[in-house]
Amino acid sequence: MLKKIIIHLLINLLLIAAFIGVYITLPNSYQSLDNRLRDFMFISRGKQADSETIRIVTIDEESLEALGQWPWERNKIARMLQNLSAAGAGLIAMDVFFSEQDKSSPKYVLQSLTLQKERQRELQKELLSEPDLPDYDQIMADSIAQTPTVVGYIFDLQNERNTDQFPMINANITEQNFTGTDFLPIAQGITLNLEKFQDNALSNGFLNNIPDESGMIRRVPLLIKYQEMVFTSLAMEVYRLLAGVDSIHINYLPTGISSLELVQQDGSLLIATDRHARLALNFLGPQKSFTYISAKDVIANTFDAALVKDKIILFGATSVGLMDLRATPFDNSLPGIEVHATAIENMLKQNYLHNPDWAEGATTFSILIIGLILTIIFSFLPAHLVMLLMICSLYAVYLLFDYLLFQKGLILNMLFPLLSIVILTMSSTLINYFMESRQRKIIRDKFTRKVSAAVVDDILKQGNDDLLIAQEKEISIFFSDIRGFTNISEALASPTKLIDVLNIYMTPMVDSIMQSQGTVDKFIGDAIMAYWNAPHSVANHADAAIQSALEQIQQLKQVNKLLLEKYKLTIDIGIGINTGVATVGEMGSGGRSDYTIIGDAVNLASRLEGLNKPYGSNIIISEFTLQQLQQDYVVRELDKVRVKGKKEGIRIYEVLAEGQATTDLKTQLDAYMIALDCYHQAQFLQAKEHFDRLGQLYSESKLYALYSERCQSYIDHPPDDFDGVYTYTTK
Repeated sequence: MLKKIIIHLLINLLLIAAFIGVYITLPNSYQSLDNRLRDFMFISRGKQADSETIRIVTIDEESLEALGQWPWERNKIARMLQNLSAAGAGLIAMDVFFSEQDKSSPKYVLQSLTLQKERQRELQKELLSEPDLPDYDQIMADSIAQTPTVVGYIFDLQNERNTDQFPMINANITEQNFTGTDFLPIAQGITLNLEKFQDNALSNGFLNNIPDESGMIRRVPLLIKYQEMVFTSLAMEVYRLLAGVDSIHINYLPTGISSLELVQQDGSLLIATDRHARLALNFLGPQKSFTYISAKDVIANTFDAALVKDKIILFGATSVGLMDLRATPFDNSLPGIEVHATAIENMLKQNYLHNPDWAEGATTFSILIIGLILTIIFSFLPAHLVMLLMICSLYAVYLLFDYLLFQKGLILNMLFPLLSIVILTMSSTLINYFMESRQRKIIRDKFTRKVSAAVVDDILKQGNDDLLIAQEKEISIFFSDIRGFTNISEALASPTKLIDVLNIYMTPMVDSIMQSQGTVDKFIGDAIMAYWNAPHSVANHADAAIQSALEQIQQLKQVNKLLLEKYKLTIDIGIGINTGVATVGEMGSGGRSDYTIIGDAVNLASRLEGLNKPYGSNIIISEFTLQQLQQDYVVRELDKVRVKGKKEGIRIYEVLAEGQATTDLKTQLDAYMIALDCYHQAQFLQAKEHFDRLGQLYSESKLYALYSERCQSYIDHPPDDFDGVYTYTTK
């Protein structure tokens, strides 16, 4: 027993040391995964109670329908500010800005008229001299001056522009213990409101929200440096005004900023931030976690005044059409104004999240302690109980981090402690099997399961070991995947049912592949990877792959019939096929290997499978597969694309059926090729008309809507050098 414990400790301590080394030396490589785990914790926690202190006056769909498209006339905004102030609003912050004159203002209209005759010039002069001629901008400026309004502006973090303009200086901001290394975001340019709005406002703050590497908003900048001066965000400025503070200290540590200190007469308020003065948000929930008040009701003065009395009012857009949407852990389309509202709410309640400077040490210590405890326990446990302990350990650690996050507001790395449990479990399991003289049997069993039946048969029949030697060979590669499988898993909520669904689906699909002389490489969850022309040589392997794919689409109807009867659900699949040269042979480590394929052609086939979703297709093939086909198929060109990981564009095609097209389908395809030809010639207006007509006739097709939207985008933003290649940046 002692020998067993010593072996466990030696091997697992080496793993723990390596694991800690990876954690310390590669701090950015795992951050995205750790963030995703924390996002899951937010979703598991659920929505919190709505804010009692913040109200959002929203530019919503109803307001746009009633008042017309945005931007509205400034006299309407002025009326809204006056009505809010009259209702007792404590503070009004604007998540919009107005950098240009109101061109609908009567005074602006008359000033901009081009008058050619002398009498018309005199008439214009007389009209402009009228004291009652409305100037909407001045009306709004007066309303801003008469109300507790904080206006917003935008910093440009990349391009220099308007560098002679400066926002209002809000507070005396000093950097304490500054070492010379700037950790604040640096702005290169700025876009301000009109001067009359800026000068008449109670204060101002920047509106910038900076997403992380994954495109999520999890933290917001509270300060940005511009022209060697430091300025506050809209949320920070609202909080500063409410706190009655005129002085802010930026507290530095050697590793960066640790906190912001708002200095009051009777003490200080501390806001813990990350090293770049960003606030980690504790989101209340998805959209509408704050009380919304429609802007049209405020302008018409038909809203409930009790809703805004003594409240913080934020004015901004929530309409989808205005595109002020942000991805957050709760919601992929959260209105940006709710991000500002969340930051204010977090600071007021002091329930924001923060990453303490001792977090790295705590994570390292937790990995070490968890590793030692589990290693000792694992050395005593029989193999069949190790997995049970792992599950219990994972759950316990998850609960601990959930408590620290939401009760203490601490952001600690959760990924590595959880991974350490999994890795140590795997290590201890292997050690236990080895000590019990079962390792050889396990390796043999795993090898048998991993190597395809075709490879085993060839080796046994021919005794040809050369089949396992890596070589380059032209093959047709097949990837298929179930659409929306995550939703199906959640709906079934049972591992047993989920496995049964996969068995019902995969059995006929795999049979089809095998009967067409294909080799099933592996199952990746709900995905199937297969190929033709290896290890067996298959004549017309591209045709064999296409015919199997078409057969699987037909078999899916019977599969769905069974699934509908048994589980009240149906599934849809996407298939990608590419033909090219790949490396085939036995690959892996000395203890674990498999006959498989690797290469650029394999990666492309995988990417093609993923493209079925945006195009609404079931089978996509590359131009290289199309060139190899010997049989007749109904095929239509989908696009010329540049997939992730590829520099050159390739043409992709949808396989609709075997043989010849019906008359109706041929008519549709002919019309589609006319539209596609216009698109390739950059005739986007004509192309959009064709695609819109096709969309009306064949509304079930997702393809025509996709091209219509793409054409509209090019119409709105004409490309400089259009080559017809559409680039996909994700897999």
